[in-house]
Amino acid sequence: MKKRRFWVWNACLSLLTVVGLGTAGWNLGSELLSAWFLQLVVIVLVAELFLVRAPVREDSADRWMWLSISTPIVVVSIVLHGWAVGVWVDAITTFFAGVLTAYLKGAHWRWVWFNTTQSVMSALWAGAFAHALLFLAPPEPSRGTLLLVLVGTLISYNLINTMLISVNVALLNNRRLGWELHHLFQGFLSESLVTILLALIVFLMMTHFGVMGLVMVVVPYLALRQAFVLWTRQQELYHQTIRSLGFLVQRAHPYTGGHLQRVALWARRTAEKLGLPPERCEQVYIASLLHDLGKTVLDERILNKPGKLTPAEWEQIKRHPQLGAEILRDVPFLHQVVPWIAYHHERPDGKGYPYGLKGDQIPLEASIIAVVDAFDAMIGGEAPSQQRQYRRSLSIDEALQELRRGAGTQFHPQVVQVFESVVRRWSREAQQSASVGAST
Repeated sequence: MKKRRFWVWNACLSLLTVVGLGTAGWNLGSELLSAWFLQLVVIVLVAELFLVRAPVREDSADRWMWLSISTPIVVVSIVLHGWAVGVWVDAITTFFAGVLTAYLKGAHWRWVWFNTTQSVMSALWAGAFAHALLFLAPPEPSRGTLLLVLVGTLISYNLINTMLISVNVALLNNRRLGWELHHLFQGFLSESLVTILLALIVFLMMTHFGVMGLVMVVVPYLALRQAFVLWTRQQELYHQTIRSLGFLVQRAHPYTGGHLQRVALWARRTAEKLGLPPERCEQVYIASLLHDLGKTVLDERILNKPGKLTPAEWEQIKRHPQLGAEILRDVPFLHQVVPWIAYHHERPDGKGYPYGLKGDQIPLEASIIAVVDAFDAMIGGEAPSQQRQYRRSLSIDEALQELRRGAGTQFHPQVVQVFESVVRRWSREAQQSASVGAST
């Protein structure tokens, strides 16, 4: 029954797509085989095959978006040459790009048609929107008017396309449509701003040089894409280095388990909530993953001791922030996080270790790691087989109460306040996810 709704929905889209293509083809007539139309299709197809994967978000799942100048070209074609041109150009390029992708990457062939229907419906809506705006405009609209129509048409295209994707994913995976819309619209503003800029460039080239003016856009675009590919590979190597160092910590200290990942995720959310710049939030995430790196050079018998530590053993443990900082000191791309790792056990009252810093001497990023690290340790985030026998795990409310009690002395008060809001939101989201899973 659930999958039936998916197929009924796509059957309706397919019917509308066929009707739309037929109507557009009737309006175009012999222009479908004209030289300028075929040139336009070839250029858009090349752009669609060579997408750019650009960074847009810093969280692990959604930090990339796929960009292409194919959509801006389609929308500009709608504004300058009419809705029928845009619909057929979008249909042909989406279909043939999908066929090639399915053949080379082994994707399911049904998605070739599904993506084509989504593109055609988006172009049809955008065409109707542009037609309505141009109908209200003067008979010979100025360039400024056309630019406003272009921006509005592009936003409407992206809006409908995102909604269609959300409906398909929600029906196929039996998820709530509201959740899918919220998830996909998180990057909508960033993607729209980039595509608007590309559309303005395409518009200027096409109005001055016609279809062949697009070549002057595509060539620099392909060069930019190659630069992004190289940059992406460098970033992947960078993150692989971070993951390898994090794995080293987990191998050396069985109590970490998922501790490092949880601390890193919560620390990044807290940094975002505090208003730190995106690149700074990513660095907080990295520092949190590596904050226990110094434990890799400590005596494993102390780290794995099942009972309480002696004073001498505790003095050894207290060296790990300094040791971790020394390990990373000569790594160029990690130099900014070194102080945060060295100071993540310092306290505002000066009773922390290893340097006894206090107040504003402690970086805010180190204070974030300190709060989140302490919280995860208190709630006993590790697996039951990895928990120390003498440590009683606290509930979330109890752990937050301990943080509030230590605010101003052991922990940065503002960080504690913001982190509590992060935890409360996380708890609500976890409960909602559990209720959705139970209902399905």
